[in-house]
Amino acid sequence: MTSRPLALVIDDDPLMLEFVSTALEGGGFDVETAEDARRLLSDVQDRHPAIVFLDVRMPGETGIEVLRRLRVSEWGREVPVVIMTGERRLDRVVEAMSAGATTYMMKPFTPVQIVLRARELIQPRESGSFHY
Repeated sequence: MTSRPLALVIDDDPLMLEFVSTALEGGGFDVETAEDARRLLSDVQDRHPAIVFLDVRMPGETGIEVLRRLRVSEWGREVPVVIMTGERRLDRVVEAMSAGATTYMMKPFTPVQIVLRARELIQPRESGSFHY
């Protein structure tokens, strides 16, 4: 039996955390959530998450700042990172992609879109252990 891939979801909105995590759990993922990213680099690095969903706008450290820190950490260099944003600003998307985001999703999105995006991004990394 193969293990379920781990997804991290970081968003300061508890309803969005629940929405995204419920979609991913239903899509075959184990999920860890956080309302801020302070514990991201310290608590989960040894568990090797398969994917990270990260909100852009959060109090304190922004998602883009977290992404920059993540990309210089040993475990975070290669993990796919999906930036989630409700802002319709092209400059914010460009900034996120320049900081190392794998892709982005504009809110609102559906549970199916979340799962499909996650599967699309981790499929090459999972070497066939995760199927649609």
